[in-house]
Amino acid sequence: MPEGEDDKFWNLVFKRIEDETCLLIIGPDIAMPGPDKSLNESLREYLQKTSGDTIEYYTEDEFFSFKSKSDKEYAIMDIQEFYKALQPNDLHLKIAEIPFHLIISVSPDHILKTVFDDKKLDYQFAFYNKEQNPGSIQKPDKNRPLIYNLFGDIETDGSLIFTYDDLFNYLIPSTGKFELPMELQRELNKARLVLFLGFRFEKWYFKLLLRLLNLHKDDKLNRATQLKNNSPVGLKNFYVEEFKLDFLQYSEAEIIDKIYNKCKAVLRTKNKPLSTGTEIFISYAWGGESEDIVNRICATLPSKGYNIIRDKIALGFKGNIKKFMEAIGTGKYVIVIISDKYLKSENCMFEMLELQKNKDAYNRIFPIVLTDAKIYEEDKRMDYLIYWDNMVNNLNAKIRTMTNAVGTGEVIEKINQYADIRRMIDGITAMLRSMNTLTPEMHEADNFSELTKALDIQILSDKNK
Repeated sequence: MPEGEDDKFWNLVFKRIEDETCLLIIGPDIAMPGPDKSLNESLREYLQKTSGDTIEYYTEDEFFSFKSKSDKEYAIMDIQEFYKALQPNDLHLKIAEIPFHLIISVSPDHILKTVFDDKKLDYQFAFYNKEQNPGSIQKPDKNRPLIYNLFGDIETDGSLIFTYDDLFNYLIPSTGKFELPMELQRELNKARLVLFLGFRFEKWYFKLLLRLLNLHKDDKLNRATQLKNNSPVGLKNFYVEEFKLDFLQYSEAEIIDKIYNKCKAVLRTKNKPLSTGTEIFISYAWGGESEDIVNRICATLPSKGYNIIRDKIALGFKGNIKKFMEAIGTGKYVIVIISDKYLKSENCMFEMLELQKNKDAYNRIFPIVLTDAKIYEEDKRMDYLIYWDNMVNNLNAKIRTMTNAVGTGEVIEKINQYADIRRMIDGITAMLRSMNTLTPEMHEADNFSELTKALDIQILSDKNK
């Protein structure tokens, strides 16, 4: 890199990470950075101890050959044990915190996935399986990056590539052609900067990688770590001329340190939810679309650090439903799934009454409004007022038919509750329609990131009071 352009380049890397057009592609040697030994060479030594002379290793291409099918089956178990024993290093820890939106690995290991789990960072994980059609993935972003194992997954035997036959089956899979998930292809196409770390550039898999991912186009800025001291003469010129690849005069550790320091203000650990340990209730009507959304919220938000309190889990068998509903009413943060059924449910509306009773409902509720909740047109909104008016009148009419009112205390209490809902519902629906609640589809498309952002803003505001 020309003198004086160093700072400009790292500023550009930061910008591309921020606008989600920077890809990080990591090779197997990230697991053991250094000039002495590659990961595959360490695996060879391990298998020589466990499998003896039942395997052959081709040093040039780093492929294995097994004497029989059963020998390969046994060796795969040993290989899985080898990969499971690998431990994260400083590079993995820093990579997890840098807000890359997409990290592609050519190693089948779970090291980076484990780091994300240990740090309680949100992510999605997928891998290419040569024996199946590619599964769908969600659009990755900085808040929920994608870790994609391009050459298989260590826990899925048929996806692994350790022999020449494996490679052949990878390039010509049973599905007829090599094809990555569509969302991953889109991210590859829109990339403006690609960083390669942890590779032995003279090996087969690197040249194959550039072609498979279509990363040799002129409009992409490709940068890689410096060549190893023992790399063949002329290799650098080959990559520069054939693949428009430039080499940085830094080691893997130096590159990650520079990016880490440049991104310090936006590291993932700095942007973890402020709500860890804070109770966040969910108020909803059971069944149908409402419950489907709640299931997805409960599957997504806890992995981001949120302590979600849901009736079916927190209440337990023979739990006191009324006390739980009152607890929702006192909750500082309540996700409310508004549906037609919700607005006609006495239990749901009792929770809303309790929320109103404890004041500041506008800042405490985080609503998602379903399409069947008719709150945006006056004539439809009036139907809810009429519904609760009828509920009050029906019970009143039945009470009047009785000659003796003894033992009707619970009924009278219910009439009063319905009357409170009737008085409140106009203001509640007016408040809900004044909020930009987004549609369920919009919430799910961005993995509930707008919802979590609103929660964090309110929690931070409350902490600063």
